[in-house]
Amino acid sequence: MTDKNTIPSSADKILEAATLLFAHDTFSSVSIKKIAAASGVNSALISYYFGGKKNLYQEVLYTQAEKFLKLQNTIRARKESPLSKLRIYVDSIAEMQQAQPYNIHLIYRELLSPQPMFENYVRNKLYRIHQFMSELVDEAIACGEIRTNIKSTHVAFTLEGIIMFFFLTQRQIRDIGNFSKGAEMDYLLQALNTYLSSLSDSEEAQNA
Repeated sequence: MTDKNTIPSSADKILEAATLLFAHDTFSSVSIKKIAAASGVNSALISYYFGGKKNLYQEVLYTQAEKFLKLQNTIRARKESPLSKLRIYVDSIAEMQQAQPYNIHLIYRELLSPQPMFENYVRNKLYRIHQFMSELVDEAIACGEIRTNIKSTHVAFTLEGIIMFFFLTQRQIRDIGNFSKGAEMDYLLQALNTYLSSLSDSEEAQNA
């Protein structure tokens, strides 16, 4: 994506429009014509810049996944303990989704029903998002910050599930929970950190 102070190119406009359309509808339902209309460019430019709808969809997925992978690199470089890094990671993912909620819809759709031609994407990109969280849990267990019999990958699934469910149902959660504007995000962060705290306190609770 372009900087806020620069004029977006036709390719940027196409990518942004396609991201929103694919987030709200299936691959087969989003046509070249719809993408062209939403981006305000000639449909021929979609083939010119991206080589067709399949390649454009792949670029949309890569662009969204790259945000997570860049976040991972940032977290790896930090000097905090594994548990602190894990807290920062899950909080950062939640905040990133709050800013761009369509990320989770794209990822969720690919996890549930991946397009056959993009199975490698699901394995190589989406699983790396999950694997990094599992690695942080393993490191936290190894240094004694987390004490649990739950497998690290299951801890990661639980954290991801909390985040995913929240953003897929955010509007309903806001209404049902009667949250003031923005307060539902505080609830999510509290829920994530409460779960992490329960893992670090689990041994003491079992021995009490």
